[in-house]
Amino acid sequence: MLKNFLVLLYVALAWAIAILFVKVEEATIPPITIMAGRAILAFITLFIVALITRKDLAGNFKHIGSFLVFAILGITLLWLCLAFGQEYISVGLGSVMVTAMPLVTFIILVLILRVEKFSAVGLIGLLIGILGIALVIGFKNILAGGSTLLGALLMVGGFGFLAVNGVLAGKWAKGIDAIITTTYFLGLGAVMLSALAFIFESPMHVPWTKDTILSELALGIISTATGYFGFYYLIHKAGAYFTSFIFYFIPIFGLLSGHLFMKEKVSVTQIIGVAIVLIGVYLVNREKFKKG
Repeated sequence: MLKNFLVLLYVALAWAIAILFVKVEEATIPPITIMAGRAILAFITLFIVALITRKDLAGNFKHIGSFLVFAILGITLLWLCLAFGQEYISVGLGSVMVTAMPLVTFIILVLILRVEKFSAVGLIGLLIGILGIALVIGFKNILAGGSTLLGALLMVGGFGFLAVNGVLAGKWAKGIDAIITTTYFLGLGAVMLSALAFIFESPMHVPWTKDTILSELALGIISTATGYFGFYYLIHKAGAYFTSFIFYFIPIFGLLSGHLFMKEKVSVTQIIGVAIVLIGVYLVNREKFKKG
């Protein structure tokens, strides 16, 4: 149990500081180039792991269509939204936006597709979660409609794509080893993001420095490759219910890292907003938690 909890904390921290690494790099590196490098490094790492553990990568090529969809939604569109959104908002605020994923998943599965049972508690949780996110963003920023709101909406949109990806993956990736799935969609995502980087940016003429190189390595290997590996490890060893608590720790680690390393101010209203949105996320997933 202790081992699983430590892995959970590691994954939450790895994913939270990914936003910090992106923020550091965006001072000098174009956003698409950052994400292309991230995908390449993560793919190489997981490809080596797949080879060492003798995963049947070739035998699962028949699922390439599904993997391509996962790469478009769960890597390319997600990371583009995160990269451009992060340019306008703080590390702490960006980390809180991850809580939009379970809220969007509820909207898709319960209110749109209606494949899961509707519950009044879930709907209340959705509304509470939205209120919490609004508090963290700040009503002044929402009403002003400025760059902070744009950044937050891009981040929410990105996690919305991830939510759709999760719904599809639940149907199309059953029985496929998680390392195989992740290796494929990271590889495909790396190809797409690299192509976009060469079309819209000039990755070969980027002024890389020691700090940005280290941030890119940490982003690709620690936050992405080992983060994904730890996430799927937890799902396999501890179950989806236990693993879902990652989303409770990411905003906390994100706010702390932004405050410690970027000197970002955290207001009492934002702390209250984080608490409210986490309550909303819990209520949205309450029935699943009971099943867990």
